[in-house]
Amino acid sequence: MKDDTKNKTGKFNIKLNYWTGLIIYAVVLLIIGICVYIYTGSCVKKYENSQSDKVMDGFLKDFEKMVDDKTLADNIELPASSEFEGKDTFVNMYMSEFDGVSGYTYKKSEGSYNTEEPQYDIYADDKLAARMTLEAKNQHVVLGILTVFDWKIKSIEPAFSAKTTDYTVLIPQDYTVTVNGIKVSDNYKTGKMVENPDFVNVSKYVDMPKSVEYKLTGFVNKPEIKIYSAAGSEVAVNVDSKGNITAGAGGNSSDMPSDRKEEALNMAKIWDNFLTNDLSGAGHGLATVQQYLIEDSYYWNLAKDYSVSPDITFISDHVLSGNPYTGVVVDNYIEYNDNCYSCHIAFTKNMTLTSGGARKDVIDSTFYFVKYQENWAIADMIATTK
Repeated sequence: MKDDTKNKTGKFNIKLNYWTGLIIYAVVLLIIGICVYIYTGSCVKKYENSQSDKVMDGFLKDFEKMVDDKTLADNIELPASSEFEGKDTFVNMYMSEFDGVSGYTYKKSEGSYNTEEPQYDIYADDKLAARMTLEAKNQHVVLGILTVFDWKIKSIEPAFSAKTTDYTVLIPQDYTVTVNGIKVSDNYKTGKMVENPDFVNVSKYVDMPKSVEYKLTGFVNKPEIKIYSAAGSEVAVNVDSKGNITAGAGGNSSDMPSDRKEEALNMAKIWDNFLTNDLSGAGHGLATVQQYLIEDSYYWNLAKDYSVSPDITFISDHVLSGNPYTGVVVDNYIEYNDNCYSCHIAFTKNMTLTSGGARKDVIDSTFYFVKYQENWAIADMIATTK
């Protein structure tokens, strides 16, 4: 009997140990399973939270804060302001677009497919305000298959609607230009040299100053552009429909010597007298007028052709009484070099017709004179435009 009892006790202990071990094993597996579940869930959550769409909520709050504390301009790629308008021109214009905004939203930019540098459009109310580009940093893999990123803002580009205007300035090479009171440096020269159209005839005989081109860009507001001669005096300019500026003749403006003024006026009168058939001699005074012209020049040949043209014979017979010249003006004297100068000459010649009545002949032009065979000669005459 004792042996049976001992056997039964042994079998019971074995069963007890088996179930105890099994329970312990199950508990361990459960704990491991729970840990794996918790870890996996944590990794998945971490992965989901690391997606760019999720982190944009935080970056949007950063954007709003930058707007509120006026630091957005320090973190956004605004166009460079013109040095003539002030560095804050674009900053002030852009930041003013956020006045009165009630809220901000974002959505992924259309066509943004780069998973490591995604782009998002930021809206202030319903208006597109900026485009934010994120950059993936410190990527690492969890669960062997899921890539987790740390993100930072790579750039913020403004959706900026401000229109700017560019200006071209063409002035003689010895002139200077200022914009809003600031002298324009040579850095704005394009390198383009242009012959002044007023010098087309004159430059055949002497070297004339060319015009240089300046390119002024990025103006938000209309600038005040002024041109100054080599002597420092402000000069009149031509402005086209786009605001581009062209200045005329280049040279040094000064008081015209009285003897030169008298000589220039005399040559202009002789030219006018030739046109009105008031010179004597062969060819209606051709030799007289040609002594003040350059041989084989445009005006030399014009006078030659006119002297044999029927047109000169159609001038009505008249007489000049006393000093027939009224309204005489000689001004705007410009000296380009030792061999060329120009001046504005205007006068009215009053003629009394022998058939009765009167006629007036008006001269109002800029005359260009060049040194020719040791004497001054007329190289060109450009009528004054009112």
